[in-house]
Amino acid sequence: MSELNKPNKIITFIFELGFIKSVNEARQFMRENSSPYVFNCSEPKTIRFEWFLSEDEKSATLIEMFEDSDAARLRLENHSESHLVKEFPEYFEIKQFLVLGDIKSDMKDKLTDWNADLRGNVGGFFKGLDQ
Repeated sequence: MSELNKPNKIITFIFELGFIKSVNEARQFMRENSSPYVFNCSEPKTIRFEWFLSEDEKSATLIEMFEDSDAARLRLENHSESHLVKEFPEYFEIKQFLVLGDIKSDMKDKLTDWNADLRGNVGGFFKGLDQ
């Protein structure tokens, strides 16, 4: 059971994105390229990887969630070594990149080049989901 205001190790990435290619091309990239690739990566502590489109289809959001800072680091390393590192910027402009949670110092170093907005945990709760 969750406790109120108890820090947790969960890290969340939120990418706010604009489109460079058409929304249909971007949607295809999301569903047929990016998502299957990440789904098949050996990342046992990646909890969530989901794409969302704004109602007017002029922007997108990518949410990634990890059990801890090490899992988030592994996701960045896998991304950097994949075809996605070249293809992603052909489809999207990163408007904002939020990193939520208490990340380790080695992760802070990796995020320097990403212009990430780092936000540490202050309070609240996370109950999780039972599937």
